[in-house]
Amino acid sequence: MQSITRVHLMDYHAGRATPLQARLIEEWLQQPENRALFYETLHAWESQQLQYVADTETALERYQLFMQQGNQPMAAKPVSRRLWSWKPWFAAAGVLLLCSGWLFRDTLQYKTYQTEYSQVLPVELPDGSHVTLNANSTLKYPRFDFGSGPRNVLLNGEARFSVVHTKDHRRFVVKTDRNLDVEVLGTEFVVFNRERGTRVVLMQGKVQLNFQKQGRTLTMKPGDQVTLTPVGSYALTKQPKPEEVAAWTHYRYVFADTKLSEIAQLMKENYGYEVRIPNQNLAQRMVSGTFNAKDGNELLNALQLVLNLQVERVGKHITLTEKN
Repeated sequence: MQSITRVHLMDYHAGRATPLQARLIEEWLQQPENRALFYETLHAWESQQLQYVADTETALERYQLFMQQGNQPMAAKPVSRRLWSWKPWFAAAGVLLLCSGWLFRDTLQYKTYQTEYSQVLPVELPDGSHVTLNANSTLKYPRFDFGSGPRNVLLNGEARFSVVHTKDHRRFVVKTDRNLDVEVLGTEFVVFNRERGTRVVLMQGKVQLNFQKQGRTLTMKPGDQVTLTPVGSYALTKQPKPEEVAAWTHYRYVFADTKLSEIAQLMKENYGYEVRIPNQNLAQRMVSGTFNAKDGNELLNALQLVLNLQVERVGKHITLTEKN
């Protein structure tokens, strides 16, 4: 195969590659070790086109469409923009682009979904698996390597997974920043991975947890709940109604002897509220029941009525006390 150089790749990004050159680059890209150079030259080309609005999503969509259809890529359409003639501005822009190179590398390598407070987002992955992303959460997966090896995704926050089984039995792995990997072949489960800890609840199928620091594995069965603390210890318990753990996918919360202090943490994670409970007896009060709430106000109002609370609000800072 003809050697692919940086010049060939820059011509490809600019839409100047011949059909033969484009086909050779397509074959060259089948080797994973070549993709880093492709990402690097793509970023370099976008950085040099100051008369264009840098749009990595559109550029990658053009590339993926070409890979699927085998057509010659079309050059990006320029966006009308006045070009400043200030030399100092160009110098500063060059420094900024160089410093932001690694940031763009992450954007090029990973597809990212991120939810806002109060937002629940359904996501379909390239393999047909479905993910429901809870509020204030982030899901990432490799753009090009997701289908060629283990199906790795990175989660920060909370999500429900419905994973499809592949004919070649490729693993599906949810990676966290807590040295815990959740590995499955085809199943439904919920992963909670936030500052206060990590929790995995299995609805259907089989899940293997890989504790990286301890070098241990644990196989879960339907109804199992494993809780990992920030210090690395874990507890295996039974969840009699595992579906209730994912009730938030329908904007519902099911509490069973849940401390008000834990609900306050949930409101911080899902809605961005800073909840203060000065009375420790009130903070330890148990709450049970099902609450429908599409936003933090609805949940807060329901708790206020059920527990007879006095609520003081200043923006998103909330103080809960008992009514006299």
